[in-house]
Amino acid sequence: MTEDTACSSCEEHQGHLCELESQQEWDIIRQVTDRPAVRCENCGNVANSAKNVCMPGDLE
Repeated sequence: MTEDTACSSCEEHQGHLCELESQQEWDIIRQVTDRPAVRCENCGNVANSAKNVCMPGDLE
């Protein structure tokens, strides 16, 4: 990860959408994105919880 795409909680990175996508964990991804409440400031992915993105931000 580069400085401008840093992860705010690297110790939990294995549960973030970018890592889940790289591992092709499609069932888990469906579960953590069915009621989006946050957007990742790095990649724009949306998730139900801030714990599933590297840099959580508002949906708007």
